[in-house]
Amino acid sequence: MVKMSPRFSLNRLEEYKVETVPDADIVVNANETNWPLAKSLVAKFKSQIDNFAFNRYPPMHAESICKVLAQGLKVEADKIIIGNGSSELLEKACYAFGGFGKKIAFPYPSFSMYETYALLADSTPAPYPLTKEGFIDAKSVINFCAQQHPALLIICNPNNPTGNFNELAVMEDILKNVDCPVIMDEAYMEFVDPNDKFGSLSTLSLLDTYDNFLCLRTFSKAYGLAGMRVGYGTGSEELIRVMQKVLLPYHVNNFSLLVAEQAYQEQDLLRSRVSAAVRERKKISKALEDLGFRVFPSATNFVMFQPREEQAFSLVKAALNMGYKLEGNNQEMAGTVIFSQLMGEKILVRNFSKHPALPGAIRLTVGTEAENLKIIQVLQNICKLDEEA
Repeated sequence: MVKMSPRFSLNRLEEYKVETVPDADIVVNANETNWPLAKSLVAKFKSQIDNFAFNRYPPMHAESICKVLAQGLKVEADKIIIGNGSSELLEKACYAFGGFGKKIAFPYPSFSMYETYALLADSTPAPYPLTKEGFIDAKSVINFCAQQHPALLIICNPNNPTGNFNELAVMEDILKNVDCPVIMDEAYMEFVDPNDKFGSLSTLSLLDTYDNFLCLRTFSKAYGLAGMRVGYGTGSEELIRVMQKVLLPYHVNNFSLLVAEQAYQEQDLLRSRVSAAVRERKKISKALEDLGFRVFPSATNFVMFQPREEQAFSLVKAALNMGYKLEGNNQEMAGTVIFSQLMGEKILVRNFSKHPALPGAIRLTVGTEAENLKIIQVLQNICKLDEEA
């Protein structure tokens, strides 16, 4: 038998897994958009298929969509790079700037793949803490970088999984006071304000002022194209040149590029979708608060909530009386009960109840109006378990 000797960093990694329910009626665990694409947009895609050159490789640097994005963002096309989802660009940035003996800094708690990408790049993960409320403290991050000297700093704004949005002034304070490249992961920025047509809340507005950062966006969330895997980054020409060196040729398929390009040109449709998601987010956040949960302030297409101390105690007591086998502190156990009860109703959410920084937390993607009503109805019943036990 051949002896397997994978690279050392893989010893610190587990295979990426999320909960699955094959026959789930409501899937709100991955921050996809639950609304179908507009029929007019789907019709455009279908009209392209008959004459589509499936036999040809995609353009090397996705020149066509870069030109369209450049017009919309009011930047030069040479300052844009396309990825197989913004996740690919995150991974490649860690590879480009990381390496043995180098640190990659990222927020905690935040997107779990930041640490994975750092390790895959043979780098040292360097998580910096968010505030208790889930926000970024600029002074704290600046001091962290001055002490730790990371080769790359990653910022997630709005943050995933808490949903917090940090003001542009906070981001600018960091950009002008750190001495390493910065990745601004803005995967959910479209949900902050549907009427912000010109990106005044985003670091995109700082591209002419600072050349030390790459702003990442994705078509997976607001545009509803998670299955297409297209993302883009915008930054200085020097940063883009570095990134081009680490991307594989033909890494985004032709049809995905075509779909993303046409979707981007339908900004009115985008704002309509985002406005609907924001309305539902506000409704579901209020409903969760009315049920007594602690709800994180979200500017995204998802909401994170935790049972409060007394609420957790009641839920755990009722669950134990019902025969549940539970481990952990009260909040962790209460989160496990909530997740289990939702799964029993074929509702799939993201379970963070065992996360050290988010005990008992559940994250749910904003679904359709009907889905959200069903979720709240089930949660209302869960909150009454102590009455039934």
